[in-house]
Amino acid sequence: MRRRWLLIGGAGLGLGLCVLLFFLALYGQVGAWVIRSRVIGRLETRLGRTVEVGDVDVRRGLAVLQDIVVKGPQDRGEPLVRIDRVEAEFAFWPSLVGSVEIGRVAVEGLRVAAVRSRDSDNFGDLVDRLRGKKDGAESAGGDSGSGGLGVKPSELQVAGATIQVRDLTNGLTLVAEGVDATAKREGGLSVNMGDLALLTSLGPYASVQKVVLTANSKDALGTASVHVGDGEVHLWSGMVLTGVNGKVAQGDKPGRLVIELAGGYGGARGTLWQASGWLDPRADSGSLQVKADRFTFDRISSVLENSMVRDYKDTSVNAELRLDLEKDVLRYQGQVELSGLNVFHPMLSDQTVRDISFRGNVDGSYDRRAKVMKLNRAELATGGVNYALTGSLQMPDGVDPDGSRRKFRRLDARLVVPQVPCQAVLESIPGELVPHLIGFELTGKFATDVSVDVDWADLQATRLDGSVGIRGCKVKKAPKEMDAKRLAGSFEHEVEVAPDTWEKIIIGPESPNYAPLAEISPFLVKSIMTTEDSSFYTHHGFITREFKSALIKNLEAGYFRYGASSITMQMVKNVLLYRDKTLARKLQELFLTWYLESGALEKDRIMEIYLNAIEYGPGLYGIKPAALQYFGKPPLELGPTEAAFFSSILPAPKRRYKQFCQDKLSIWTVKKVERIVDLMYKRGRLTDMEYQLAQMSPLAFNPDKSGPFCTKKYPEWGIK
Repeated sequence: MRRRWLLIGGAGLGLGLCVLLFFLALYGQVGAWVIRSRVIGRLETRLGRTVEVGDVDVRRGLAVLQDIVVKGPQDRGEPLVRIDRVEAEFAFWPSLVGSVEIGRVAVEGLRVAAVRSRDSDNFGDLVDRLRGKKDGAESAGGDSGSGGLGVKPSELQVAGATIQVRDLTNGLTLVAEGVDATAKREGGLSVNMGDLALLTSLGPYASVQKVVLTANSKDALGTASVHVGDGEVHLWSGMVLTGVNGKVAQGDKPGRLVIELAGGYGGARGTLWQASGWLDPRADSGSLQVKADRFTFDRISSVLENSMVRDYKDTSVNAELRLDLEKDVLRYQGQVELSGLNVFHPMLSDQTVRDISFRGNVDGSYDRRAKVMKLNRAELATGGVNYALTGSLQMPDGVDPDGSRRKFRRLDARLVVPQVPCQAVLESIPGELVPHLIGFELTGKFATDVSVDVDWADLQATRLDGSVGIRGCKVKKAPKEMDAKRLAGSFEHEVEVAPDTWEKIIIGPESPNYAPLAEISPFLVKSIMTTEDSSFYTHHGFITREFKSALIKNLEAGYFRYGASSITMQMVKNVLLYRDKTLARKLQELFLTWYLESGALEKDRIMEIYLNAIEYGPGLYGIKPAALQYFGKPPLELGPTEAAFFSSILPAPKRRYKQFCQDKLSIWTVKKVERIVDLMYKRGRLTDMEYQLAQMSPLAFNPDKSGPFCTKKYPEWGIK
């Protein structure tokens, strides 16, 4: 009997071992089936996403999943999550009876592509689900920390992850590469990012080489703090915030992050600015205070080496800016004080502009949804003069109040200078910008109120209004070289007669090349007015309507190509100043034009000087020698067609002089002359008979070509 039971027991044991061996042989297949049919299904339900898995390999105590893709309906091309490989360790024997105990989970090749538009995103609801919320309420059942699957690994490890977050509404892209993270069941979270970059569509961008996120409690998201180091913020070319360090941590209120950062500029050692405040990302609200204590520019010499700033050891600055975010609106206000600034730029002046000092403050807002930048007020005080600027900039793709999308930009701005003594305004301008105005003494009061409204959807509707109140000023005394009395009689004028060769000529009866206005053809005066300044004899030096016309043309061209220079302004540029295109020259040109036109010089004398001083060809100054050179006749005998020819060459007389040497007009010149003659007739400056005679009088150049500029080449002047 005993032997029989031993045989039966042995057979049972053998059968059990066979069953066990058979089950173990199928264990991997069963485990893979369970993961695909049950675990992934529950995961899709919990995440609200489609989850695709390539290969699943289950062996004793280890599950390996490869090529995992998590897709959602709001993804933009790229799925939200891609994972190359996941290894999950688990307790083997409990798994045989349906109990799952997960140990370490290792994730490799994680790539996250989060995207947010104005109306939706592909990650917000997922964050709520993972935090235990579904449709705004707490989800029932499961461990919220486990994603509702009822299990939670003892340790989660992520290596070499890449995370990209795109904000399409605000043009922001956040990219984190080389992300390593570790989270433990009993509490503790550590994230290290090798490289973090924030890109913007507006130009500025930021990068951080060291980011560490840590949390010690089980509520990792509630206690996490982020420490940053070796950060850089590129505001614009040449201005970089460097050495950015500090931390971002959970504040006292749920969801609120406390920000404490500091850094320098351009690699300068030490802390030159601090930023502190808070941010609630989910509520789209926050406040940040940025402060730069006073420091001298020699501390940021590395930033300024290739800039327009010069001799910066005595330049100092301090500034403060506050930013407040509430939903779509970012409000800003701040103040800055700068003293002792020295700058040089060839478009500013031909010499260093020194000791610029000012203080100012700014207040405004930016609506992210409407894409509207508002300047409630910007005030600048320098040299006893106060400037106030207000306005707004509406950018494309913004949402208008009626809900429609804006296609074009729109700018409106207003500049106001409250009443101030005229002399104070003149003295507030650095002398290096107005060297020829030093010595002027003014009386009276100056005030300005100018506004502009430009809608790129309809540039022809551009509005330019207001006044520059310089008419309230009077010249009490003028420096000798700029005194209108000098121009009223004969005076010397320096001209370039050959490349880099200058000579002084006399503009007055003493010179054989001088032609008084009475000895100049009226057709030339009429032609010049037709092309250069139609209302010369009626305006006060400035063609007001032309400013608007030139502004519209420049906006249409996309760059500053057209000016609004009157004949007086051109005369001032040629006779009293120089031709360099600098801000300094333009400022002086405007002032001197006002001075001469305020009664200091008669209109006929201005026209007379202009026609006797301008260049009509290489080294050819004054209408008398020009008329003799081109047509072999005195200026009084010039006809309408010959007068129109002189108007046609004025923008580039050196380059167009070759037509005379070749005794042949270009097609462009022929058409241009015809248009000028037609325009003179349409404006009543030619009678019917004069117009008919002009059409029957073709141009005939002087056959004598013995002048030096027809026999020699001057590549410097474009004469080859």
